Amino acid sequence: MQDIEMIVAVQVTQAVFSLLLAALLLAFLIAFKHRFLRHWALSCLAMSLYLASAAALTQMLAGSTPDPQLRLLLSMFSQIMAYLHVLWLLMGAWEAASDRDVPRPLNIALVTMAVAIGVGSSLIVPFDEQGAALRNLIRFSLLHAITGIAFAVTAVMLFRALRVAGSISSYLVPLAFSGYGLYMIYLAGASAWMTLNNALLGHVRLLGLGGFLLQILIGYSIVIWLLEIERRRALRARSDAETAQQRLVHFRMHDPATGLPNRRQLQDQLATEVSAATIKRNRVAVLAIGLHRFKLISQALGWQETDRMVRRLSVQLRQRLPADATLGRIGDRDFVVILPNVGSRQRAIDRCKEILGASAEPLVHHGQEVFLALSGGLCMAPDDQIDAVALIELAQQAQMRAVSSGQALVVHQSVRAARQPHDLIRLEQELRAGVRERQFELHFQPLVSIRQRRVTGFETLLRWNHPQRGLLTPGTFLQEAVRLGILDDLEDQILHQALSQLHEWQNDLAVPTVTASINLSAQRFQQPDLPGKLAELCEQMQVDPHDLHLEITESTAMQDFEAGLNTISRLRELGCKVCLDDFGTGYSSLSHLRRLQVDYVKLDRSFIANLERDRHERDLTRAVVDLIHSLGMTVLAEGVETRQQLGWLIQCRVDVVQGFLLGKPRPAAAYRRALLDPQLIMRAAAPERTRATAQSD
Repeated sequence: MQDIEMIVAVQVTQAVFSLLLAALLLAFLIAFKHRFLRHWALSCLAMSLYLASAAALTQMLAGSTPDPQLRLLLSMFSQIMAYLHVLWLLMGAWEAASDRDVPRPLNIALVTMAVAIGVGSSLIVPFDEQGAALRNLIRFSLLHAITGIAFAVTAVMLFRALRVAGSISSYLVPLAFSGYGLYMIYLAGASAWMTLNNALLGHVRLLGLGGFLLQILIGYSIVIWLLEIERRRALRARSDAETAQQRLVHFRMHDPATGLPNRRQLQDQLATEVSAATIKRNRVAVLAIGLHRFKLISQALGWQETDRMVRRLSVQLRQRLPADATLGRIGDRDFVVILPNVGSRQRAIDRCKEILGASAEPLVHHGQEVFLALSGGLCMAPDDQIDAVALIELAQQAQMRAVSSGQALVVHQSVRAARQPHDLIRLEQELRAGVRERQFELHFQPLVSIRQRRVTGFETLLRWNHPQRGLLTPGTFLQEAVRLGILDDLEDQILHQALSQLHEWQNDLAVPTVTASINLSAQRFQQPDLPGKLAELCEQMQVDPHDLHLEITESTAMQDFEAGLNTISRLRELGCKVCLDDFGTGYSSLSHLRRLQVDYVKLDRSFIANLERDRHERDLTRAVVDLIHSLGMTVLAEGVETRQQLGWLIQCRVDVVQGFLLGKPRPAAAYRRALLDPQLIMRAAAPERTRATAQSD
């Protein structure tokens, strides 16, 4: 009797442990999404039910007069669970080893077969006293042998799948499964010997205890294995993140088609050269080179062939440059050359004419000569300017004058310094009058949610309705407003107009929630009382702060990083959403991005420009989007101008898009219809998008 009680106690203990292991595997399945854990959790659950019903059956048989029908039903349930345990064990092992799902029709067929075997084995001479030995051999010995073989097969499959990993679990997991398989095979032999000899082995009490210990070993080995998988996954993700960041840095500083330095790297290089030239009392020449008839060539040859031609032209230009010169590309048809230590102005002019003349030689394309006419604009530091950005702009302006005048090279002529104070005073008077007379107004560009397929918000863009010069964009006056100290008053007007318009949308139109995005200057963002002012304004204008999105650039956030973190935290506590604007044009550090904890990240339009023709840029954009998503942030892409770009952005899993394709900056009244029918813009952009989204990388 004590032996029976011992067997029942061990079976109940094993059943409880199997149930706990099933719950643990289910938790791992939810957390880590490993598909094979589903079948192993079911296998452990079936094993728990089998052991519990076997314990109940053993206790029942130890009684005086067990009910035959109840005994049969309990035996049938026990056998079904045992064979399902074996089946789900093998299915999970196959999925773990092959990283594929068992097809659903096959899954159903195998489960049906296991149930049928369980029912059939329990119906063999169920009530015949003379058939007790046969019943024991089928229900216990055969079942244990099949279970042991299943565990041994599982051990072999896992060993083959894990041996390349070279980790602890690659040996521990197969060892644990094979140990339990040998234990079950030995149990099958012991059970058959006891049945045939009608005797009880002396160590029968230890058999159950050994199985329990092996169960614990299997559980621990699985946990160690899953943790190692996650550790390897985390290391791989970190490596991918670092690789993507390196690619991002390279992409941020180089032109993707030619590999030449882009505008940003040229500006950094030029700033360094100008600083060195100032100390040495020398000159730095900046030559802007424009390629004529670029649109005609690209239409005739196609984008890919045009890129090849531009690469060949860049090689030809580099061959004509001095060793210390830097060649970069700042646009589809625009190159910039930095020439340090040029000496006199006339020497610099002569050198640039030589470069343009020698580079005008025709390029051979498929046996035919293609003539690429070039024009140049030249300026010099420190004669004309010392700021790198201004120098490149002056050179480009001179190059455009060369195009309009038909000359090969135009040299920038400096504006007399005597006129600058007068012009600045006049501009200040006009700006102050504009603020006082409320000549500044907001235009709105729609933000479209890819998932919701509707307009969910608008970015506010400033315009100056100048009495004489018409509608002006911020590029013509904003820097001067900063220099003259007018920006604060101007931004106050912007905030009032934006919140007033947001209040009007939310109260006068029966539309879903619409947000307004406002660009904050570095000066405004650094003000300690910014969150308090915004809270007062939102309360005054009766606007929910959750519908107010505030855009800051990377450089703004990085000016005082710790103070920026505090400001962002306070803005988010208020309810405002914070968006990091122009991501990819500044520091672009993932560690900084993770610490900033913004809500949105807006990709710079440089990510979008070449999506249609460059697979590597699509891969890079998708990697960056995935990384931003992994930080719990929403991705917004600006500068969407074609349906093909929109299609690729959808494939890259971008959340929100904006651009001329979906709507140009216009007064609020122009988008009233789009708000009343929020999906109107998305439907207009959709028809020709299908071709891009149907393609595969």
